[in-house]
Amino acid sequence: MSEFLLEAFQGVAQRDFPSRWSSDCMQHAQQDALFRLAALKQGRSRRLRERLNGQRPSRICLSANLGGFDCRVPGLEDLPVEVLEKGWFQASDPDLRRQRIEHLAGALVIVNNNDVGHDQGMAAYGDFYSRCEQAVFVAWDWDNHHWLELSSFLAAHSDIYAPAHQENLYLLSRYNPAIAGPVYCASVQWSRGFLADHLADLLTAERSDAPLGKHIPYAPFGFRNRVVTTLGQHYPSIGFSDRSFHVRTPEERLAEWAAHKLHWIVPVLNDVPIRIFDALISGGIPVVPESLRLLAPVRDLPREHVVFYGPQDVVDPREVVARGLALFNAGGRDGIATRHRLALEGHHGDQRVRQMADAAADLFGLKV
Repeated sequence: MSEFLLEAFQGVAQRDFPSRWSSDCMQHAQQDALFRLAALKQGRSRRLRERLNGQRPSRICLSANLGGFDCRVPGLEDLPVEVLEKGWFQASDPDLRRQRIEHLAGALVIVNNNDVGHDQGMAAYGDFYSRCEQAVFVAWDWDNHHWLELSSFLAAHSDIYAPAHQENLYLLSRYNPAIAGPVYCASVQWSRGFLADHLADLLTAERSDAPLGKHIPYAPFGFRNRVVTTLGQHYPSIGFSDRSFHVRTPEERLAEWAAHKLHWIVPVLNDVPIRIFDALISGGIPVVPESLRLLAPVRDLPREHVVFYGPQDVVDPREVVARGLALFNAGGRDGIATRHRLALEGHHGDQRVRQMADAAADLFGLKV
């Protein structure tokens, strides 16, 4: 076996690539411009701390992409939460931009990368952030594992940078030393109240034995696309979807998730996808790559509520599916309720906002 492992390793093309990649990253991080950027950001942080003077945030403002879970921050339920409309930072009228800057005074503003990285969004947001000197901006970046052009921009244009994944943290710390987290992705498409109203539906839904795994195709991730295609040859419920899922009602989306016992998860790289927690919060069992088994927060999931797969299981997924179905059927309705509660209490958007609010309190002395 050892000789086959050695042969496989030697078959990897460009084996010097990791060394070149690391060397280029370290060389990039030594430039004086990044030191100047860090000094300027420290100056802004000091001014913010003085202006806010240990006060309580006037409110929490979430960018549009974070508006689906009706945020109620644990311990801060009395703090107003406002969802900023789509395009808030892109307003071109100078008077409107000024009014919006004044409106955010004293607020904790949490922006998501998907609300910034489009069209002229980066430049408009960067200008807005630079002019808004009485609010704390946290950038919750869901794509720091691959969209580094945007990630480095967000790190530079935020007071606290909260990456959702463990990748590229040294590089991004050179654009912003105030890195919180990772603040992992969480279930954000349903509010607590909505889920409470539909808990009975989750417990009684007729669920298919075939795993659900509809993923949006992304051309740069050919390996991931091949995994999805291969699994789809065994289960038509695994395959590619379009973005129409995002325009369905919350009821329609929850019904689709609750119609399956298992949910096959295929990350684009080695990230911890949102769909792990959507699977749990809807009562299902996520089927997760072995490469995530020992990484936070997957390592802390009770093993009766998650199943892992490796490369051979992609070619023949029957054993993994059988194992997952056995766990689901053994748990019954109690298992559904336990998984739902596990995700709701530990992996809902509310907890992640609390984590970012705590980071702002630590760095700026805010009372949260």
